[in-house]
Amino acid sequence: MSFSNGRQYLATPGPSIIPDQVLRAMQRPAPDIYKGEIIDITENIKKDISNFAETIGETVIYISNGHGVWEASLVNLFKPKEKVLVIANGHFGKSWAKLATSLRLNTQVLDFGRCAPGDPNKIEEILRADTNNTIKGLLVVQADTSTSVLNNLKEIGDAIKNTNHPCLYLVDSIASFGCDPVEMDKWGIDVLVTSCQKGLMTPPGLAYLVISKRAETFSKNIPNVSPYWDWKPRLDPEFFYMNFFGTAPTHLLYAQKEALKIMKAEGKNAIFARHKKLRELVTCSINHWGEAGPLKLNVPNESHRSNAVTTFTAKGHNLSLLREWVEKHLGLTIGLSLGFDENEFLNGDSVARIGHMGHLNPHMLIGVISSLEVGLKACQIPHQNSATKTFHQILGK
Repeated sequence: MSFSNGRQYLATPGPSIIPDQVLRAMQRPAPDIYKGEIIDITENIKKDISNFAETIGETVIYISNGHGVWEASLVNLFKPKEKVLVIANGHFGKSWAKLATSLRLNTQVLDFGRCAPGDPNKIEEILRADTNNTIKGLLVVQADTSTSVLNNLKEIGDAIKNTNHPCLYLVDSIASFGCDPVEMDKWGIDVLVTSCQKGLMTPPGLAYLVISKRAETFSKNIPNVSPYWDWKPRLDPEFFYMNFFGTAPTHLLYAQKEALKIMKAEGKNAIFARHKKLRELVTCSINHWGEAGPLKLNVPNESHRSNAVTTFTAKGHNLSLLREWVEKHLGLTIGLSLGFDENEFLNGDSVARIGHMGHLNPHMLIGVISSLEVGLKACQIPHQNSATKTFHQILGK
């Protein structure tokens, strides 16, 4: 018998849970797309995203997913055959590199594996050795959703500054924006890539580039950018529709406005503190389960873990059965494996992910953890029981 009737709970690393007031904000007739409030809403969203990224730079909006703004970030800054260095800690770093290669960039991947962040000393060493400044861009995913590794953006930015290397610093903050802190101007980030369906709590469809003045200047020297991805008309639109290269995504804009309203009411520091506590609830539970079984956090060092998502493994056990069981019987959906394709991980079946981003509080996450513990027992995966008994130590601090 299934008990999954009721609202399905998404504990995936995006799309995240959409607040009811965000859903309600979309339940309205279409507005005039040439004048009125939709123009002000668009401008306010752009300002709010820039403010959250801690930058004086401009934000542009694309009707796109994250892959689209990956492409936009590259075609506006680099010419074919120019060299970019990509820091990889999992599937998404490698995927951004693959896209760069398909755009005919000379792509060098610096792979730090799946359990640790990029080493700023190694990055600094490579930049110092590049005496001819052939590396034009450094690409980093802040939190790789596949592995839950969090790169230290400040330390990487310091590595660039220490060498006085002129490369542009590009950051994918798609999973981590609104969950892990980012300070664009202070850390020397030139372009930040993000989208709406994770920490920004909005249905998929909007993606953002936050662009520093330096990157804006660089882009003026790049010829023949395809019209849709060209950010120059979006930075300085002569007409409102040029913000989107066509019709505005009106109802997604209503949704994003409402989500940002929620975020501003909570406050940036409170958002980051809440996400840190939520991540600790998850990692504490997995560590507890692993005291009497194979469950193990993918990222061993706490300071290297993202506040947005947690990847865990169970060597020799099929976690796909756990995912399927809790979805069918309890109405809970957790994330599947990405990039763990070796036999060691049962071709990915011994890896799973829990998203803890956006519209989320402890009692929601405690329900996820309790459901997973029921599933572990039902699927006969060895574990230590009663993970929630230590939660007062985390939440009572």
